[in-house]
Amino acid sequence: MIDLLQLVVAGLSTGAAYGLVGVGFVAIHSVTGIINLAQGEFAMVAGFVAIALLGAGFPLAAAAVAAVVTVAVLAGVIERVAVAPAAGSSAVVYIMLTLGVSTTLKATALLVAGPQPRALPAFTPGVLDLGGVQVRPQDLWILVATVIAAAALYVFLERTTTGRAFRACAEQPVAARLVGISPSRMSTLSWVLAGIVGAVAGVVSSPVFQTDWNIGLFLGLKGFVAASMGGLASIPAAILGGLLLGVVERLVAGYISSGLQDAVAFFLLIILLVARPSGVFGRTGAVARV
Repeated sequence: MIDLLQLVVAGLSTGAAYGLVGVGFVAIHSVTGIINLAQGEFAMVAGFVAIALLGAGFPLAAAAVAAVVTVAVLAGVIERVAVAPAAGSSAVVYIMLTLGVSTTLKATALLVAGPQPRALPAFTPGVLDLGGVQVRPQDLWILVATVIAAAALYVFLERTTTGRAFRACAEQPVAARLVGISPSRMSTLSWVLAGIVGAVAGVVSSPVFQTDWNIGLFLGLKGFVAASMGGLASIPAAILGGLLLGVVERLVAGYISSGLQDAVAFFLLIILLVARPSGVFGRTGAVARV
């Protein structure tokens, strides 16, 4: 029983990071219909920026906040420079664009930071013993960050004028235009939000996963599967999907084989694509239900 609880706790932590990345996919797709293949790279860039700032003498908290802000700005710039000029293009064009952005960010990280993985120090060192279950405080940090991000998104979308405009653009884009809401502005906002949640995932998970030039592919694929469980349209479903994926991965690794752990995400993705293709690519506007 203790072993099972140990695996579940570890899976919840890992899955929370997947869920945060998945929220980024949802934020962009629900408003623009674009599947951002560079979402995982936002986490990677944030990790490297925080590590660099920490090495330059910044306190850990300041380095983490600065990394999130940097990636949020970067995401907005990418939308304006690379995505907005292609407005009205086909889905294939957007996939190629975001794939190009992903490749560029990975290549830049490899050139600047090198191939060796790095990691932020644990926010709180040590290990907690909770009734025989060993829990790293960093795992709790990941879970707390996910809860805070979800709560902040809820307040933003439900309690602010801009958030309501964002929801309107996701649910009824034509009607939103008629009442003066700018789809272009909401598109940029969706990328900024995706950058923020991706960056948070990258910073809080760096002490656990480590950060290297290719970590974005790992987090991006897992985040996409998490988002797909909600049809790429529901923020709560993306988080729950990430938690489920993380737990299943850990259980497979613990009870079957660690070599099959990463195959779980792709197995679930195949099932989703076969069983509910419209759920993966359909635009239902459910992002409003946070």
